[in-house]
Amino acid sequence: MIHRAQDAVRIMRPAYAKINLYLDVLSCRADGYHELLTVMQSISLHDDIILYYEPWRQGEIRLRIYGAPLPTDGRNLVYRAAGKYMEATGQSARVSVTLRKKIPIAAGLAGGSSDAAATLLALWEASGHALSRTQLMELAAELGSDVPFCLAGGTQICRGRGEILEPLPLAAPLYAVVAIGREHVSTPEAFRRMDQYYHGFDGSVMHGGAPDVLIDALRQGHPASAAETVYNAFEPVILPTCPQARSLRDRLLEAGAYTAHMSGSGPSVFGLFDGESAARRAAALLGRGAYAVRTVGENFP
Repeated sequence: MIHRAQDAVRIMRPAYAKINLYLDVLSCRADGYHELLTVMQSISLHDDIILYYEPWRQGEIRLRIYGAPLPTDGRNLVYRAAGKYMEATGQSARVSVTLRKKIPIAAGLAGGSSDAAATLLALWEASGHALSRTQLMELAAELGSDVPFCLAGGTQICRGRGEILEPLPLAAPLYAVVAIGREHVSTPEAFRRMDQYYHGFDGSVMHGGAPDVLIDALRQGHPASAAETVYNAFEPVILPTCPQARSLRDRLLEAGAYTAHMSGSGPSVFGLFDGESAARRAAALLGRGAYAVRTVGENFP
């Protein structure tokens, strides 16, 4: 949503959370990252970005955050995204961003990455598309592995460290419940444990699922038929130390989910349901920390 007043531009954008319908780690890379194959999905749970772009004022970035105790300087991805965009375009303007947090932090839902992506999109609109889409995606990749997906949105098959995207059109919307406990999982620690568990991905420990089966089912609108192929390679190394996440997964299945898994490196867990009403009933059963959500389409239709 864009409003203009006296050459000031005000833009409001949702920053959608994501879940991983499929997540496998294929290998360790020489650059320190991991080679991934994942199917990411935007969901309706979102933060809100409100951006003011004032091109006649001296260039500076201001950030206010409501709903979470997060830094408002260069340690924050929103601040860094705004700085990178202004540097890339060579423009000078006052950029004021208000972030209203609703996505739980450190939950495997890409809240910070989504906030950064929404900031890039808002600035792209406010500046009259001063960069190409390719340049915008390159900026996103510099900010973090999940930011390119959050910039594109929708359903994407992601490869590389997450920045190589292939759109996956859904034949029908998905309905889910996302449940978040109070356990904390550090992403670097999760990858460290995974490297140990899979012996550096030397092939001695079997992992991986059947992504093609799941991808075809999503394209055809029959995801429940491929429920057993929803997969997350982090689960064997994270769930044994996160009893609350295991309990939430079991409760989602008891509430009628046809599959339930962690998202990302956790500790959030999601369950897929046959229809919106079933998801809403399950979220009510689980209570606080459970969100009934639906799938969201691409930002670049």
